[in-house]
Amino acid sequence: MADQDPQFAKRRLSRRLRAIREAAGKTQKDVVDALVWSISKVIRMEAGDVGISVTDLRALLQLYEVTDQEQVNELTGMVLASRKQPWWGRYSRTMTSGFSSYLGYETSASIMRNFESNLIPGLLQTRDYALALIDNSDGLQDQWVNLRMERQKRAHGNDKTQLFFILDETAMRRVVGSEALMRPQLERLLELNALPHVHIMVVPFARGTYPSFRSSYMIFEFSDANDDIVAYLENPDGNFILSEKAPMADRRKPSDYLQDFWIVEGEYAEEISPEFVRKVTAAYG
Repeated sequence: MADQDPQFAKRRLSRRLRAIREAAGKTQKDVVDALVWSISKVIRMEAGDVGISVTDLRALLQLYEVTDQEQVNELTGMVLASRKQPWWGRYSRTMTSGFSSYLGYETSASIMRNFESNLIPGLLQTRDYALALIDNSDGLQDQWVNLRMERQKRAHGNDKTQLFFILDETAMRRVVGSEALMRPQLERLLELNALPHVHIMVVPFARGTYPSFRSSYMIFEFSDANDDIVAYLENPDGNFILSEKAPMADRRKPSDYLQDFWIVEGEYAEEISPEFVRKVTAAYG
């Protein structure tokens, strides 16, 4: 299993406890009456809005008559994971809540699928490419680049998480910084594709248009079958996180993007190759 981000572990724990309560035939009011808790505490715990202590967990499991030691140990592990500091904590002051949620999914996913239409994905960028791409008007360029490099180190070094990337040829041909900078960037794609858990494909111009080719998106899947598929979308209107069980109005579900990814993967894209990289770099002169 991939590492669990504390916020993700807390949400996963809250869903499990709600399901266990319902399976035990208990209502939230039953919990309030039995444990002399406030209703707001129970609601917020089951929504993942507040943390859960080991003491609270033991009280709940006793009320729900959960005695299986393996299940108790698993839930206790979730509590401990949810109370840790996230690895990216030192960068948190500059983050939006949406991006911290994104990092939680990235840290906890067992499978990540990323389609990029215009740029090399952040997890595949060289430091020079990232420096050329990230704006420094707020003086935080180095911090953002360091965060991106640390994300890469964790993702590339964790073979428990499968990483699938599809790039439009535009992303490879768009010169960021300089042509001299692009050469090592494209070579870096070949190096990463050689890792057993990293899979990089490209859609050549000649393949024409294909499903969802206008916008970049990321799809997260998790090892626990009870966890939602989640999609992260980047477009000119802003960034959005979509959940399969709680989709946003007038927006497609994560499973729709997953279906599109599979179609592009099977019918339009080809594995990145030294020949393709040489074709792109030949245009540099």
